[in-house]
Amino acid sequence: MSASSKKMHLDRVLADAPRWMFLVILVFSPWAYGCTRDVCIAILNQFSAALMGLWLLGCAGRRHWPRVAWVPAVLLTLLLLQGWWMAWNAHSYHVYRTWTTVLRIFDNPPLPDWPGAIDRYFAQRSMLNVTAMFAYFLFACDLMSRPVWRKRVWITMGLTAVTVAVGGVVLHLGGAEWREWIWDWNSKVAQSPTTFATYRYHGNAASFMSLGWALVLGGAVAAAGARGQPLRFAGWVVASLCLLIGLFVNTSRAGWALAVLLAFLIGARFFWAWWSTAREGFSWRTGLIQGVSLLAVIVTLAAIPLSADWKNRVVRLNTLTEAIQERYPSAVYHQLVRELGVLGHGPDCFQMALPPYMEAFGLGDEKYGFWRHAHNDYYEYLANWGWWGMALWVWLLGGGVWLGLRDHFRQPVIWGSTQWVLGFCACAAMVGTLVHAMWDFPLNTVSILLYFQTLVADGWARALAAKEASASAVSDVA
Repeated sequence: MSASSKKMHLDRVLADAPRWMFLVILVFSPWAYGCTRDVCIAILNQFSAALMGLWLLGCAGRRHWPRVAWVPAVLLTLLLLQGWWMAWNAHSYHVYRTWTTVLRIFDNPPLPDWPGAIDRYFAQRSMLNVTAMFAYFLFACDLMSRPVWRKRVWITMGLTAVTVAVGGVVLHLGGAEWREWIWDWNSKVAQSPTTFATYRYHGNAASFMSLGWALVLGGAVAAAGARGQPLRFAGWVVASLCLLIGLFVNTSRAGWALAVLLAFLIGARFFWAWWSTAREGFSWRTGLIQGVSLLAVIVTLAAIPLSADWKNRVVRLNTLTEAIQERYPSAVYHQLVRELGVLGHGPDCFQMALPPYMEAFGLGDEKYGFWRHAHNDYYEYLANWGWWGMALWVWLLGGGVWLGLRDHFRQPVIWGSTQWVLGFCACAAMVGTLVHAMWDFPLNTVSILLYFQTLVADGWARALAAKEASASAVSDVA
């Protein structure tokens, strides 16, 4: 092997090593208890440091700058500066007075008159996690600018969600004895029917599966548009049905609603595209038979998990809005936000800012318990990061969704193209997560946030790729 060939091989190894590692991390994060346990989050943070080391080493060895747009890089820098400042200048820490209330103790901050977090330990621990997640985001911005790896990331995310759905169904049907394989350290959790797969809270599992549901549906649409590949299409249909079963076996009403919402968004988009470009020559008789057959399969599969107590489940679904309003103290959140400073209470300090307001509203008892999360990510992010930080988060996350949608609708309709189809389905997945964030906390669950921000990074990466292509075209003409 010549010297040039050896160098090319080494460059390829340096470039691909962190990329394959990222795919492994995508599989690890949901199966490691959804990265909701402290030890799993710590491992994920350590993976982040290793990934960044490999990535920067590869960039230096190949003498290539990372492909990251400057806007998200600036937004991340501003958020890191705010978060670490609040953690460094924290004004207090807390100890539990009862299991529902806490006692705030002043902690002599370096600059008492300047803003700081209300709990030093929660803010510092949270910023370690936030810094690691931002490292993943920057790497994803570079990775998702490469079409081949973008496709691999999509497939990994979708199929990992399928494995979680299948594992959750198996453990649900096996009962508490089977769930003890996962929850042997906490038998009380194993006895609860609201656990699903490796997620203790069924709402988190539903949010994760719905994200994968959108991507797997996209795989089925792309395979249907590629003629002469029936096995590929059948595989994606089976994967879609596995996720659908998982969403319906899961007791979360949010999962059912998200499944319907995402199916409607994706179905409406591609039905309109098909109607506008490819309906000529379509056999309506064959299509009707296939459609009725598929609908019968879906209805049958949905009826299986509903058969045991379908009346109670339908009632629960119909009373979703009333249950949310009764269960979650929105009036307390409103008051908390009204008295909020520009920089908020500090990262992950919502849980320590809320108890005084709960007591003021007469809700500081065992009936309502201690709220670690708001069951509304918008209130929680606002309480933690304040108005300034929330504006940065909206720009960062909303910008990725908007740029992804813009890129998709600017492209011509290309049936059978995974890049074109999954470009929209990834945006639909993000929209579904943002909708779910109004009554649960998917954006405060690390594994879901990792998947979500990877899709956000895809939007920013597409904008950068389009800009580079435009600049290249201009230079060629000149």
